[in-house]
Amino acid sequence: MSKADARAPIDAFELARLRGVVEGRLAFDAARRLRASLRDASGAIDYRLEGFVDERGRSAARLFLRGDLPLSCEHCGQAMNLPLEHEAAFYFVRDESELAALPVVVDEDAEPLLGSTAFDVATLVEDEAILCIPVSPRHAQCAVSAEAPESSTTSTRTNPFAELPGLLRKNGR
Repeated sequence: MSKADARAPIDAFELARLRGVVEGRLAFDAARRLRASLRDASGAIDYRLEGFVDERGRSAARLFLRGDLPLSCEHCGQAMNLPLEHEAAFYFVRDESELAALPVVVDEDAEPLLGSTAFDVATLVEDEAILCIPVSPRHAQCAVSAEAPESSTTSTRTNPFAELPGLLRKNGR
């Protein structure tokens, strides 16, 4: 296995058994959920999915993503590109009951994933890209200015609730 269309399903278990590699490019305009977070639908994410059998004998894969995500800065509203360099490891389980029975382990190196003989690589790539988008994307300089200490003029402002006890007493409370 090598270059493949991200929309073509693969057998996740065969990918692992054969130590196969699937690589390709997922266009933003083909990733509806991701596109909703982007400033611009032109562009794509390059991906590489490498199958292997892990040290516990489980079918597994490692996903690599690379690209630039066109976002809008939450601070200034201007266009920005978020460089995407992401790697994630997964091991495949055969059915939802097996997945549900697994304990939640935070420190585990690989995440369990429902595998199948018709595994949707495009959905995995899209999901991982979405998870890489910050809640509040900002330019580096905007992040610094947003975290800067407040000016001395704001420290002289009075607390709007400071007068509340007096108002309550005045109204007999």
